[in-house]
Amino acid sequence: MNRNKIILLIIGILALSAFYKINATNQEQNSINATQTAQIAKLKAKNKKLTAQQVSFENSSTSTTTTKNSVDKKAEHIATKLFSNLNNWNADNWLEKQQIGTKYATDDVLTYLGGGQSTNNQSIAAKQLKQLNATSQLTESNIYFEKKSADNEIKGIFIGTVKTTSSGNQTTNNIKYQFTYDTKQGKITEISTF
Repeated sequence: MNRNKIILLIIGILALSAFYKINATNQEQNSINATQTAQIAKLKAKNKKLTAQQVSFENSSTSTTTTKNSVDKKAEHIATKLFSNLNNWNADNWLEKQQIGTKYATDDVLTYLGGGQSTNNQSIAAKQLKQLNATSQLTESNIYFEKKSADNEIKGIFIGTVKTTSSGNQTTNNIKYQFTYDTKQGKITEISTF
């Protein structure tokens, strides 16, 4: 009988131990579930906030685009034409780029951008460029404008990449300019590198 009591006692202890272990595991699982539920609630709230921010951003992007189309579109067109014209050339049309540039910029700006040479020097440079079979290509360009500009002036930044070939050698240069577009003249009137 002692033996049976000992076996029952051991079985009881094992059963009680298993019960406590199962209970502890259930409590731990409930705690994990509660933590996960709280995290899911936080993530849902964050998602809702991000969705609201995205809608706000999309609305502001639309209004910025509208502003750019109405105010800066002409300035962007002129700047694009000027920098494209001055950086896309070959030896045959190099002299023409300066003449075309007068539509988009003042003489001071064109001089700053390398066009302040005498007619004789320009002819010599054109001949040398032909001998070198030189070309230039604007491969990348970005134009940015200040949000608020003066009444008749729009300030902007041009950033571009130019690939130049000369005697079979290629070089790639980044160009960066700050410029001012005058709305009355319809031209870029000031320029500087940065």
